[in-house]
Amino acid sequence: MTRQPPLVVAAHGTRQAEGLASCRALVDRVAGRLPDVHVGIGFVELAEPDIATAVGDALVAVPPQAGGEDPDAVVVPLLLHTGGHVRADIPDAIEAGRGDARVAYAGPLMLDPRVRFALQRRIDEALTPADDEAWRPGDTAVVLVGRGALVPDANAEHYRIARLVWDEMGLQQVLPAFIQVNRPSVPDALSAAAASGLTRIVVAPVFLFTGKLSEWLAEQVGAWVESHPGVEVRIAHVIDDCDEIADVVVDRYRRQLGSEGAGQGAPVYLSGLRLQGRRVLVVGAGHVAERRIPQLLEAGARVRVVAPSAGIKVSGMAARGQVELIGRGFRPSDVDDAWYVVAAANDAAVNQQVAEAAEARRIFCVRSDRAIGGSAYTPATEQAGGISVAVVGDRNPRRSVKVREELLRALQGV
Repeated sequence: MTRQPPLVVAAHGTRQAEGLASCRALVDRVAGRLPDVHVGIGFVELAEPDIATAVGDALVAVPPQAGGEDPDAVVVPLLLHTGGHVRADIPDAIEAGRGDARVAYAGPLMLDPRVRFALQRRIDEALTPADDEAWRPGDTAVVLVGRGALVPDANAEHYRIARLVWDEMGLQQVLPAFIQVNRPSVPDALSAAAASGLTRIVVAPVFLFTGKLSEWLAEQVGAWVESHPGVEVRIAHVIDDCDEIADVVVDRYRRQLGSEGAGQGAPVYLSGLRLQGRRVLVVGAGHVAERRIPQLLEAGARVRVVAPSAGIKVSGMAARGQVELIGRGFRPSDVDDAWYVVAAANDAAVNQQVAEAAEARRIFCVRSDRAIGGSAYTPATEQAGGISVAVVGDRNPRRSVKVREELLRALQGV
């Protein structure tokens, strides 16, 4: 087997058990995406092993080979911005642990839009909690909280992210703030939002994992709320262990070896599928299936739905003979006579099985919960004036819809 350079994930570290467990879980998720690669973790501070030790251990586990073009190891920082740790502390630790080996060092994570999409999902969860009233984005302010750094570039990037979140989510207002080092502070930003007349505010921490910063944030928000009884404030969850961050880390590793990963855009070949009279399999009968099935029927597809249970809409389609509904769990043989497959189950493990079964039979599959896990994407589509417009973007549905609408407006003016 060709030698694969080991990967060392360089994390900040925390003494809080929950945050440390989430960090290690993310590294395990990365390792699952790189089954032939030795994946280790080192910490800047507050946890063991340190980065120098982790680099040395990785080079012992996978000894360098003379004459190779690839680096002997790759270090990817599990940090969002270009602060002091990224610029100085981690490079110093690499130097201390590498010996004579060649170690490639990737950049921080935040420039990749997938990190922003993971953050937006946390904001969405705060807007629409399962146990409380949903808030409309257009009536809500978000205070976006960064750590704060002595490096101006990192602080400026935080402002850029705030503007993008504002535009992409359709929020009433997004105010950047910092938990330490810089202003505006969290109370400053909360007061600015309240002064503009808004009474619903989501405080969204741009932190990867829970730790001391999360505790400080809760304390500051709690103190502010006590003196502003007319304002409702919800604190969003930290970004945490998730597919998006794992994918970015994997791509950072692969790029150091000269190969492209999932990337920031949508590297697809655009084509139109003629599904008239052809079998399409939809696994799952929830909200995603309810949105996709009418489009497939409009294209003339013969739709078969496989799901243990179905809601009112899909059950109604089956009762009217529009779709064939099979009330059971998925079986790999379900894809055998399909031309196209939509994996839209509520269970990620089931969607993974569907995608694998379709891949084994060379059938294109859209995976609703993790687009990169399938072999096809569903574009944002619309028709106007005899023209169909389809937009495949960077896995941000809101952005794709916004571009689609702008294109339609331009076409209507022609």
